[in-house]
Amino acid sequence: MNTKIESEQGYQHRDRLYVDAKMLKFIEQQLIVASQLSARVFFDTLATLLDEFGGTYRRLNQQSQEISSQQHLQQAELSLRQPMRINISAGNSKAVLDEHACATPSCILDALITTLLAEQQQMILSLSTRTVEEAKLFEAVFKRAHHLLGYNSRHVEVNPPVDNVSCIAQARKRAEYVVTEGLLNHA
Repeated sequence: MNTKIESEQGYQHRDRLYVDAKMLKFIEQQLIVASQLSARVFFDTLATLLDEFGGTYRRLNQQSQEISSQQHLQQAELSLRQPMRINISAGNSKAVLDEHACATPSCILDALITTLLAEQQQMILSLSTRTVEEAKLFEAVFKRAHHLLGYNSRHVEVNPPVDNVSCIAQARKRAEYVVTEGLLNHA
């Protein structure tokens, strides 16, 4: 990335990524503070997830729109304040750019944020997806995020699209579950 562009647009370099200054401040001063995670581990994990899953996400969502860094930051701040209302974005975020200065899949940053929040809150979150292929991708992203962060327990379950009968059975199963659960919807 051109250093002139980097300084004019307020991006800071972190582990092969360029992060919007406001998003970086949110991540380093609010999000990871409560998690007792270092910024280095967070950005190493994010870079690894983007390397491993970014191409697959882009293939699945060829029509995805780019969302501004400000929109993504607002969504991340809302997720921190109300972890039961987290949304996984369908698009590419300008809040984090890859090493070629291209917007990165917003869902991967959202998945990492969700993993941290669920661990901090000791919650089980449920993510509903639009397609079976998307469900497999998100399951892999969350599993890898948990592994990279060293978390022993899983805090996010991914549900592929189901018919109405299966949906009712899932709702009953959730109602019987002792731990409080939040719902995530991939728009």
